[in-house]
Amino acid sequence: MHALANIALRAANDAAEALAHASERLDRITIIDNNPDSFVTSLDENADKTIRYHIQKAFPTHSINSRISGFKKGVEKSTVWLIDPLVGGQNLAVGYPAYGVSVACQINGVVNHAVFVIPGLREEIVASRGKGAQLNSRRIRVNSDPHFGSSLFGYSCSPEFINSQLAMQKAVAAQGGSARISGVPEIDLINTASGRLDGGWSNQRDTHAMAGALLILQEAGGLIGSETGNPKLSDAKELVYGGPSVFKQLTRIRA
Repeated sequence: MHALANIALRAANDAAEALAHASERLDRITIIDNNPDSFVTSLDENADKTIRYHIQKAFPTHSINSRISGFKKGVEKSTVWLIDPLVGGQNLAVGYPAYGVSVACQINGVVNHAVFVIPGLREEIVASRGKGAQLNSRRIRVNSDPHFGSSLFGYSCSPEFINSQLAMQKAVAAQGGSARISGVPEIDLINTASGRLDGGWSNQRDTHAMAGALLILQEAGGLIGSETGNPKLSDAKELVYGGPSVFKQLTRIRA
């Protein structure tokens, strides 16, 4: 494992262990911001400190960009760590195990390493650009050629995109596809990478965690594009993703 990915995994696992313990006493979780688009708990802040400690100890000159603590510019500007210490905090706050810790490393504007740890499932997902993706040290790949009529799809969106989601879900269901909704699109991408889902749809989310999830999906052989199927996501309002054959069918349906 690359040294950068190894530190990311160590930091994410340390934070995830604390989250797992906290999930056993939900009454002790303090909600700081209850807005669904910026949900923050006391656990986010504690996990953020843990992750930053590991990164700063190993690479004191690197920059860090965290959803919680913001951007901390280091001497070495070309390397930036992208941190989301608690993805799916609303789920954790009610005891629903679809949540995780995301740490990614961006070099010269490109995400080269990504780690996502899901404490509730005791799973750690690691990807390095050009080296593939692993779940608990086992290589993962998207489903290569699933039958669309028996496929499972993830859906997730903000309220303003609900009509688009329902239309997409209805069109897919008409062809036999079934929905699975975790509330965390980054986890949906990872589940697609590991073959649990065959694809999915989400509104565009330019988040710290999504950057890492995209690399994991791509390294597992998945495709992702805009609502028109364009692989350039800078102007995308929606995301369509899946294995190659499912991705093509989903983009046709969305069009």
